[in-house]
Amino acid sequence: MTSCVDPSLASLSCFRLDLLSLGDSLHSGLIVAQVSQWLPVWLTPIWVLSLALLLGFLVAVLIYGGLSILSFVPGLGNLADSPKTGIAASLILGALFSAGLCSQYVPLAGDYAGTLYMPLIAIGLLLGFAVIYGMWHRTRSEWSAMFSEGVVPYILSTAGIFALIGLASTPLVDNPRGILESVKAVNLVGDGTERMVVPIEATPDMPAAETPFFPANIDYQLRNVSELTIESNRTIMLGDAAEPSEFSRTPIRVNEGEPLVYRLEDRDESPVPFDPEKLHIQNREIDPAEVVFTFKNRPLVPQASSIVWGGVSFFLLITAMMVFRQAAPRVWALSLSTAKNEMAQPLYLLLLAIGLFGILLFGIIPFNTLGDDIRLLKDSGVTLIMVLGMLQAVWSAGTSVSEEIEGRTALTVLSKPVSRRSFVLGKYAGIMLSVLVLFVILSAVLAVVVSYKPIYDAREFSRGETVWQTGHEEIMTTLPVIGLYFMQTMAIGAIAVALATRLPLLANFITCFVIYVIGNLTSPLVASDRGENVLVGFVGKLIAVVIPNLNVFNVQSAVDAGNQIPLIYLAGAFNYLVCFAFAIWMLAMLLFEDRDLA
Repeated sequence: MTSCVDPSLASLSCFRLDLLSLGDSLHSGLIVAQVSQWLPVWLTPIWVLSLALLLGFLVAVLIYGGLSILSFVPGLGNLADSPKTGIAASLILGALFSAGLCSQYVPLAGDYAGTLYMPLIAIGLLLGFAVIYGMWHRTRSEWSAMFSEGVVPYILSTAGIFALIGLASTPLVDNPRGILESVKAVNLVGDGTERMVVPIEATPDMPAAETPFFPANIDYQLRNVSELTIESNRTIMLGDAAEPSEFSRTPIRVNEGEPLVYRLEDRDESPVPFDPEKLHIQNREIDPAEVVFTFKNRPLVPQASSIVWGGVSFFLLITAMMVFRQAAPRVWALSLSTAKNEMAQPLYLLLLAIGLFGILLFGIIPFNTLGDDIRLLKDSGVTLIMVLGMLQAVWSAGTSVSEEIEGRTALTVLSKPVSRRSFVLGKYAGIMLSVLVLFVILSAVLAVVVSYKPIYDAREFSRGETVWQTGHEEIMTTLPVIGLYFMQTMAIGAIAVALATRLPLLANFITCFVIYVIGNLTSPLVASDRGENVLVGFVGKLIAVVIPNLNVFNVQSAVDAGNQIPLIYLAGAFNYLVCFAFAIWMLAMLLFEDRDLA
């Protein structure tokens, strides 16, 4: 290396080297600055979902830990020893839970209240079984076995890795304290509306301007108030102290019959003080006043609600697997064997690899949509997951049902204390459990990619800085779509299992493909009778009676528009799935009951 103290021509080289070093340092500093800006934007949505998974797991530990303690109580721990007694007690307790849930949530649904009954009843029954079988002494000693068998380790491992990545990024998260504090303000029931009535006595012997200010004696959290309405049947003044000399601002006047409305989004000054103890009210008339405060509360960080509801969903998933295992051990054992066998097949690993590669590729491939690449990413990602899940479901139905019947393996299984109904139900449950693992793994990867995509697009199109709320919103609009597509996969899987009792693999594939195509065209065909083509409308209605309306689960237009799928729509799709699955199960019983297996 040439010395920089040499006054010869070598000094020019030294000067060039210094410039290059300075340029490299500036470039490195710029990269570090950019990374420090977009890392919190990317990782904060993942951190929020990680807290949801952690919350669901901790709730499960606390609840089932308490039930395990109750299992030592004589009579409670042995209640499920008799299957009939355990099921009867679970149904009674589940009915109570269902009634409580329906009374709380159905009135809030308005015109669509009827669609909530079946999902809430299902959740209530699940909780009833969870309490009875959670107190069972056998459950207390089998928790370690549950977490280490079948599909449970794959689901918990995926959730654990996702949560570990999110929690490890805590130092980089944007405003973690504010998000955690907002969790306490999440409304589990209702829209957060709280109504308070404050009576204020009158002092008719004093002039209106000299009447005293009385304390309101109400409690509120102004930071969580999104809207406040104040109504009074008398003219009043709102102050922030008992004596006018102690006022820190001008009192607010509320006239009789003229509600005062405050909205946080308008960025106006609040009519009530931040500290509820400072709120005082003056009645300026000769009759007693009645002041009504209507608060609409919401978390200071609205995205914190996904932590609570995500935790509830994860807790219900853990509960469903525990109840399935303990309440239906024979069906669980058959489904467990089916799921393990299907997940060990090379096709399953190939589909999983294709899904991972495709989702990562969609995250960086330019769709040339002039800024709307995120929508095509979500549409392509969820569609890929659904197609792979359907391929796995139909293939598994052919290999685990058709081939076992043709190869006389089913006869060996049915020679044990397993009925034909349990055989079909166990096969279907095992197939869908393997598909569930596929959905969970690919959905976790898709959530990470979707969280990063707004940052990637902003850098590619030289737009301004994005915020983490954008990535969180994109994830939360994607997860309900994945849930609907999993329901659609369950519908196709039910058809595949029913047909597999009579048809070989290739015929099953073709039939399911035709049903899928026609099922997604049912709604357009039915709607066509509004025009002049009566024949097409008649054919559409005829097909709608025979072929399932899979368009119920197809929300591609909502994905393309970037709209949030309302929970009430998920409830309606769940109702349709339950009715359809029950009808297909009855059909499968008719096809399989008189099938000669010898």
